[in-house]
Amino acid sequence: MTDFTLADNNPATPKTNKGRPKTFKCPNCGGTITVKAVGLSINAVCAYCSSVVDVTNENLRLITTAQEKTRATLLAIGSRGRLMGIMWEVIGYMEKTDQSDIYHWDEYLLYNPYHGFRFLIENQGHWSLFKVLKQSLGNQALGKELRVNGHKYELFLKGWSKVVYVKGEFYWRVQKGERTKVHDYIAPPRMLSVAQNDEEINLAVGEYLDPKAVGKAFDVADNLPSRSGVAPNQPGAYVGNDVLESWLTAVGAIMLATVIQLFCMAGSNETLVYSNIFNVTVSDIGKPLVTDPFTLPKSTMILVNSYSPLSNDWLELDLSLINAQDEEVSSTQQAIEYYSGSDYDGAWSEGSQTAETLFSTIPKGQYKLMIDADAGNLHTGKPVEFRISIKYGVKLWSNYGFTLLLILAYPLYVTLRYKLFETRRWAESDIPLLN
Repeated sequence: MTDFTLADNNPATPKTNKGRPKTFKCPNCGGTITVKAVGLSINAVCAYCSSVVDVTNENLRLITTAQEKTRATLLAIGSRGRLMGIMWEVIGYMEKTDQSDIYHWDEYLLYNPYHGFRFLIENQGHWSLFKVLKQSLGNQALGKELRVNGHKYELFLKGWSKVVYVKGEFYWRVQKGERTKVHDYIAPPRMLSVAQNDEEINLAVGEYLDPKAVGKAFDVADNLPSRSGVAPNQPGAYVGNDVLESWLTAVGAIMLATVIQLFCMAGSNETLVYSNIFNVTVSDIGKPLVTDPFTLPKSTMILVNSYSPLSNDWLELDLSLINAQDEEVSSTQQAIEYYSGSDYDGAWSEGSQTAETLFSTIPKGQYKLMIDADAGNLHTGKPVEFRISIKYGVKLWSNYGFTLLLILAYPLYVTLRYKLFETRRWAESDIPLLN
């Protein structure tokens, strides 16, 4: 949750330096207070005793005296770093918490005499750079969506924030215990924060920063807190448009694959070149059966189909396709098994009485098929019957189906990554996820 409680909160962006930094003595402890944004800052916090001092008063009126020691922060007051091409100086720091006092985050006030103020927010290792907008919401209500400067933002969090620690200087009268009503809207990597008090509504828009960029800018790379979870405005590896584009591309690829498949099928004529029924007995085990020669008139794929009317038995066929010219051999194996019966649930069956094997890209020429058969019933003395048929120019859909799976793999991967990331993001929201 982010907020910007700026009672006098939209100082004009300075075009020139308001003056050199000024130093004062703290009226409480005598420590030196240095004001960087001269003419803009209203309060400053003594680095020695944490007293809040009104620097607009010539006598440096003491507003409050803190009861806790000044703490060290990751980005020290006075440190400088270049973000988005601009050199910024850290002049203020606040620690804030939500209404539950469970979630805490850090806000650093940055200053550049030519670019004004920015807020650098760190929450659970995530960083965002915010700029206060000098505009209103117009006639828009604080609903589930807001449109600002051409961007649509979705409501992510709403509640209250409270200042629990403050040091440095600020251009409004900030103090410990200050509470603000906040609505956070997101359009990753942007976030729109709407801070509301009894008098006005203030807007600030932020952009997610790579933590490495912050570490490098302020020379604190070795001390950066580790990122935890997904930040509200953290960009994912994929966004909604990536999902849409991946599916549109897949649809185009599927259409092209379908046209190619239909063209190939239209140009193929399935032709049976061999078919025969074999009967084998136990004496045939280990004695290969050889088909009559058959001719392939062109380089093609051939399909070997086997069928056996077996029941509660198995059949294994070792197949060797032999080129009659060069004796080159292509081998494979087919297995057929079929079982059936009945029990208290009724009749059942499993397996199949058929098997198919595809030999791809077989050169034209004369061939024969050598078959070595074995079956369970053969070992009990029963004969086994099976039929072999060989076709070329077959119309296959298996390659087409495999191509579709490959095409769909990428959009499915993108969609899954996107959905998982968004689920993690919205798990931290107190707004129901509607999409």
